[in-house]
Order: sequence, then structure tokens, then C-alpha cells
Amino acid sequence: MKLLINEFIKDYRKVTTWIYMLVTIGLIALLQYIVSIGYDSKGFSTASALAKISDGAISIASIFALIMLANNISQEYSKGTIKFLYTKPVSRSAILTAKIVLAFINYIIFVVVGTVFNYLFTNIVLNKGSYDLSLLNEKLADGYFGRTVQQQLAITNLTSLAVMIFYIAMVVLLCVVFKTQILSLVLVMISLLGGSIISGLTVLIVNKFEWAKYHLFNVPLFQTFYENEDKRYLVKNMYKFDNANTLLVMLIAYSAIFFIVSYVINSRRDITID
Repeated sequence: MKLLINEFIKDYRKVTTWIYMLVTIGLIALLQYIVSIGYDSKGFSTASALAKISDGAISIASIFALIMLANNISQEYSKGTIKFLYTKPVSRSAILTAKIVLAFINYIIFVVVGTVFNYLFTNIVLNKGSYDLSLLNEKLADGYFGRTVQQQLAITNLTSLAVMIFYIAMVVLLCVVFKTQILSLVLVMISLLGGSIISGLTVLIVNKFEWAKYHLFNVPLFQTFYENEDKRYLVKNMYKFDNANTLLVMLIAYSAIFFIVSYVINSRRDITID
């Protein structure tokens, strides 16, 4: 716990962390402003709007949490501070675990801050009606499996957190294997952006080669499967996943493999700095 607290303090003493936070807030404000154009004074006072209040924050928080994780791991090697860490009376696994847990904490913090800001910005600054919290128990329109707003928000945040486990595992592996900070960040961004393209290309061959759907870049479809009825239809018919169980197994399997390989490499690596 002490190691985690130290990592947290170290992270939030960095100027870049607060820059990421400000950029997150700025992007959410920009997106909400664009969306609000043309809305009347009650434009956001609907159950469907409230159900999507955290969507923007989730997307942006995922990117910055992964970038911060990549920086936290790779900078230890590039700056040589990993030698100092390994002289402490804690295991290498404990040090890596602290950085992984911190990534989840950063993600949750950014999502909460982004969502709260979205609520306040829309209500106070844009003055476009309000995200009426009394609508939390209201059922959404057709296409959402009869869920209430509250249930939709819970499912959205829980499935995104599950997929975040996979992304964090992948980023940890990349950073442990490629110790250079810039290379690690480039590979992280390529994986995030290129993964969506590769996943999209899967639909072109999955009818002929069904085994092709089991690649790692289809893991985020687990979140898509639960989003709404249209998205589930897409996953079932275009990607050929009849249920979420297969996607869940893929998420767990890939994440476990990435974490295990990362811990093995980290524990056996020589601490000589490049």
C-alpha cells in the first residue's frame, strides 16, 4: 500500500498529469458544445442523454490512463530510476503491480472528473437544460433491452473497466519488452488506433475463416456487445460472436497471458539501463 501511495503522489506531482486532466476537460467541453448546437433549452433533459453522460469521459480517460502507464514504466528505464527502485526492500513484482493498480486508479479518477465536469458544464455554462438526475430510474426507449438509465450507466462503466484490464495488460507487456519511452508510446498508440482497423477488417474474412475472429483486437467487442441492441446485432452478425461468453474468455485469456509474460520478463531482466 505504501508503494502504491508513493507512486500516486509521484504521478500527481507531475505537470503532465494535470495537463492530461485539463485536456480531458477541454475535449469534453468542446464535444458538448458541438453536440449542443441546435438544441433547445431542454436538449439534454432526456433519459437517453443522461445514459450517455460518461461516454466521452470513458473514451478520453482510457487514452490518457494508458499513456500515463506507459510513461510510468518506460521512464523508470530511460531515466535510470529503476536501479533505485530495485534497491528498495520490495520485489520487482510489487513495483510493477503498484504501477498497474495506479493505472486503474487514474482511469477511474479521469472518468469521474470528466463525467462530473460534463454535468456541470452542460447545466451551468451551456445552459441547455439539465441532465435530470430524477431520470436515473426511468426506462430507456426501445433498443436498450428494457434497461433503466441507472442500469445502462452501470453496464457501460463496468464493461469499459473490463476492457481496460485488457488494454492495461497489453500496454504493460509492450513497455516491459520495449523499455524506450518514445517507442513504447508509439506502439501503444499504434495498438489503440490500428487495433480498431484490424478489427474492422475481420468482417471481410470471418465468413470464410471463422477462426480469424479470435484475434486480440476483437476483445473490445465485449463492451460493444452490451452497449445496445443495434450494436449487439452488429457483433453477432458481422463478427460472428453469438454471445459475450467467448469474448469474455478472450479478454481473460489475453490479459492473463500478457500479465504473466510481463511479470516473468520483469523478474528476470537485467537492470542495466540502455
